[in-house]
Amino acid sequence: MIHCWVRQGGGQEWEVPTAVSWTLRYGTDTPCDSFSLRCLWQRGQEKLLSGACRFYAQWEGERVFTGVVDEFAVLCGKDGLYLELEGRGMAALLLDNEAMPAEYQRCTRADIVEGHVAPYGIETVGGARLPTVSGFRVDSGESEWSVVRRYACYYGGVAPRFDREGRLVLDGHRDDKIVRIGEKDRVTAWEYREERHGVLSQVAVRRRTTWGTQWVSDADFIAQGGCARRVVTVPNTTGTTAMRYTADYQLRAARRGRVRLRLTAPGAFLAWPGELAEVALDGFGANGLYRVAQSEVSCGGEGLSTTLVLGERDAMF
Repeated sequence: MIHCWVRQGGGQEWEVPTAVSWTLRYGTDTPCDSFSLRCLWQRGQEKLLSGACRFYAQWEGERVFTGVVDEFAVLCGKDGLYLELEGRGMAALLLDNEAMPAEYQRCTRADIVEGHVAPYGIETVGGARLPTVSGFRVDSGESEWSVVRRYACYYGGVAPRFDREGRLVLDGHRDDKIVRIGEKDRVTAWEYREERHGVLSQVAVRRRTTWGTQWVSDADFIAQGGCARRVVTVPNTTGTTAMRYTADYQLRAARRGRVRLRLTAPGAFLAWPGELAEVALDGFGANGLYRVAQSEVSCGGEGLSTTLVLGERDAMF
């Protein structure tokens, strides 16, 4: 059974009544994680959650969601009196806040965390290998999430994400665990899709006015007839290694929609985004090793189910 509670702005915590239906959605980029639930309610408590700002959920004693309350509604109708609660993961705080324009001569992980993450009460883990970036700029109108993501992805080759405790993770995905999906999982629906549009075959990264260009190619896509080049211009102060990271990021990011395998099976929390998943279904022509891009766990009238969206293991999710 799932247990949920909210924290109000003053620090008080309050457990939400038992949910009659709920959905938890997880991903590795935008849109960020989200939740929705419906539970029984009591008349006279319509404004009880007016100050609720944080949401937590546990499954079998383990934290499975930490997020921000966006909306609640109390509904009365022929089915009775219900509370509906919706919100997003902690990435919402970085998405909703605009960063102050700035220019760093030398930008480090500590600068990013101190200036763009810590002010919102978010804990950060990992990122010790992220590089120092010369001439890093924060543009007017850019969100805090955009700043963090651009620094980590472009220059460090790491997709920032939030874990179930609500912490920002700046390390790459760990591949020491492989989830195996086979006939025992009783897959009830699947969809396999490939898309070539938007996939890049080659990326050139050049400095704005000085000499120097880095070329990176996707040999596999080129062998399949792919032909789509992009030219990215970076500041003159960008180092050769950073340029290589930028080109590699562009290729990997373009491939995240190349292959999509969607599976639905009964049960809860079959796999988490970022994990490797080995698919081995009888008579299925696309068995193989994938990376989990999205996961959605739902409980309602038809019971528990998990829907996974899988993609290429080396794509940038």
